[in-house]
Formats: sequence, C-alpha cells, structure tokens
Amino acid sequence: MTMFRLLLWWNLKVLSLSLLLKATVSLNPDDPNVCSHWESYAVTVQESYAHPFDQIYYTRCTDILNWFKCTRHRISYKTAYRRGLRTMYRRRSQCCPGYYESGDFCIPLCTEECVHGRCVSPDTCHCEPGWGGPDCSS
Repeated sequence: MTMFRLLLWWNLKVLSLSLLLKATVSLNPDDPNVCSHWESYAVTVQESYAHPFDQIYYTRCTDILNWFKCTRHRISYKTAYRRGLRTMYRRRSQCCPGYYESGDFCIPLCTEECVHGRCVSPDTCHCEPGWGGPDCSS
C-alpha cells in the first residue's frame, strides 16, 4: 500500500470514527426539557426457511418393463436462506416543544429576544433588576 493510500485510509477511519462518536452523543433523558418517543427502523437480516423441492426416489413394483423399479415423487424440504427485513424499535430523545438543541442541552426558545434578561422557559424572560415587560425592555 502506498503512503498516499495509507494516509487516505487512515483519514477515512478517523472521519468515520468521529462521525460515529458525534452520533452517540445524546441528550440527557433525565432532563425535564427532553422528550422521547419510540422510533421504528428496518434491519436487513439473513433468515432461514424451509424450501420445498421435488424428491425423486425408486421403489420395487410389478412393472416388468422397468425391471421392477418404479419412480415415485415426494415433496421434501431443505433449509435455505434469504434476506429479510426486520422492524426494530429504539427510543429517540429530542428537545420538547419550545426548546432547541444546543450540544447536549435543551435550551428554552423565546420568540422575542430578552433585552435585559435571559430566557428561562419558552417565551418567558427573567429580567435583570429594574427591568420588566415580556421581553425585559421596559
């Protein structure tokens, strides 16, 4: 393997690992601002099944023309494999309505900017001393 290919392979491994780690970072399910729901997803699986086939066998009989040997048929089954889809379920966490995701946290969203205060819950500002009003501008 050339040095260029080795570096390219290594960079792809590091990139895929970092994306995997980013995907595993999740919201704290104990946070009261985190809501969750069940989500379904499909997984391809290898499954076995009984595949029927026509099995030919011979028995002794009174057929002189075939040297007392008669052909018989029976349906037999053998194990075969196929790809199938299986539905799996997982719990998915997301910020509750009125909150947005920032890193690992759900931050309250105020439609009006809290001018002299901070947003403490959806559309609710906590004003600095001496300020008031819905957006702390009075």
